Amino acid sequence: MHSEEKLPPESDATVAARQTMTGVVKGQPIRIGSGFSALHFGEDMFSGLIDPVVMVDHFEMTIPTFDPHPHAGISAVTYMFEDSTAPHVNYDSLGNHMPIEPGALHWLAAGRGAIHTEQPEGANPRVHALQIFVNLPADRKAIEPFAVHVESQDIPELQGPGLRVRVVLGETFGIRQPATDALPEPFTLLDGFLSSSAVFHHAVPEGWNAMVCVIEGRMTVDFDGSAVDLAPGEAIGVAQGPVTENADGGLRFFADAACHFVILSGRALREPIVKHGPFVMNSEEQMLNTMTDYRLGRFGQLVLP
Repeated sequence: MHSEEKLPPESDATVAARQTMTGVVKGQPIRIGSGFSALHFGEDMFSGLIDPVVMVDHFEMTIPTFDPHPHAGISAVTYMFEDSTAPHVNYDSLGNHMPIEPGALHWLAAGRGAIHTEQPEGANPRVHALQIFVNLPADRKAIEPFAVHVESQDIPELQGPGLRVRVVLGETFGIRQPATDALPEPFTLLDGFLSSSAVFHHAVPEGWNAMVCVIEGRMTVDFDGSAVDLAPGEAIGVAQGPVTENADGGLRFFADAACHFVILSGRALREPIVKHGPFVMNSEEQMLNTMTDYRLGRFGQLVLP
């Protein structure tokens, strides 16, 4: 078994004592066949500062590329950007069969194990999306799998001069996505658009980490006095320590021209990680048990039309 086991890079006390920001991380290009390309970001590229996020792929897909596959110990999340031209259709072992339309989100909390596949369908499809793996805490690794689906029209927006932010999950400036209450753990996903005349501020809660990634354009991100410039396909991770008068936990965003960016943020788990493909556990023993359950068919069955 080719699994990877890692301990948290910093102790709870160290992370809680200060605000921390990574340097600029460039996404790794991936191409599979003729219909899938992506920029890949793994948690190991951020020294643990995007925990609980395990992986993010910013991808485009034009033809079905992946066979049905399992997940366990994580939530597998698909967020469709609004400029997609066709639905990404979800099939899973929970019995769900539904299109993920442009602008929508589908969150599969795989828990003890589930099987799914998602593929573009329709005439001349182009799916432009994020695939996000969000780790489940140790006490929720074995929950029964379930799904949360949010349609595009149910996503509230923060709007202002030169500013539009879709509150896909979580909240910002008092605008909250109600579907957040259905998630296994609180999580924030913001899909933002800035022009050169706008500034956006988002507070990261104490004890949370965040990942900021630029989709299009260029922007400057300031985290409590430390600023970094980001270009398309680049990202940073931040860890939020105690919020004080001199360090308010603020991420501030500035752009010289039109910019499209995303923010992913959740409570830092700081737990051991053992990864094997689509499974993420806390120990080798858990991983062996999970792989056995999958081989014995305990993840359920996927029925395609």
